[in-house]
Amino acid sequence: MTLMNKWYIRRDFSVAAAKMGKRGIALSSDEPPADALFWEMWNECEDIARQVLDTDYFRGIRNNNLDPNAYGSLMVQDAYYCFEAENAYAAAASHPLDDVCSDFLKGKCASYEEYNLYYHGAWHIRDASGVIPGDPIKSYADYEAHVAGHLDSPYLFCVMLPCEYLWNWIANQLLPTASPDGLYYFWIEGNGGTPDGAYQMANMLENYRTQMDEKQAKEIFHTAMRHELEVFSTATELKNNALWLRKNTF
Repeated sequence: MTLMNKWYIRRDFSVAAAKMGKRGIALSSDEPPADALFWEMWNECEDIARQVLDTDYFRGIRNNNLDPNAYGSLMVQDAYYCFEAENAYAAAASHPLDDVCSDFLKGKCASYEEYNLYYHGAWHIRDASGVIPGDPIKSYADYEAHVAGHLDSPYLFCVMLPCEYLWNWIANQLLPTASPDGLYYFWIEGNGGTPDGAYQMANMLENYRTQMDEKQAKEIFHTAMRHELEVFSTATELKNNALWLRKNTF
């Protein structure tokens, strides 16, 4: 384990049974069955995932030459996303489809709240209001907020799964050839392995499959994947001139 892994926190967001309210239901983090809705959605969007993997951002991660400013900028943008994701789960929990869904949504909200302490400490970011979001990340968060506030709560799983699974998928694509001495190995190692949180949510989604419009679910998942591509495609387009800063701050 590299030195940096001592401060880098894995993005997992799984929900422990203890966070499932009085019901305390144990949620499966096993790989979803091959015919699960999640895999159908993922397989239909894997070409987008490969485009994300081929962005300059992840080429830089792979080749150890990503500008640290671009890495830091993306992490600040991700802080905005994670703070807003916590809010999205809280919003969906205000109109749950049933009690089990309510417990899970509250558990996800608590999981994000716990993870967001990482941004308080390592990055000194208190909340989303302390970030100037780029248009791609703001559009993404706004879309998630719309799904959380206006659709039945299981649809939120469809819009959140791309983020939770994609980071893990990319890390696992990079891991076989990554050098432990590489500058960004901490990111690859930290996000690789089994995506417990994503699998858990995919299995939860499957429980509500018959109560959803699968065409709409797939459209939501696809839209979220397109947002992921936009975020990472623009992550290396650093805005560093005073005119841009003044325009977007005041």
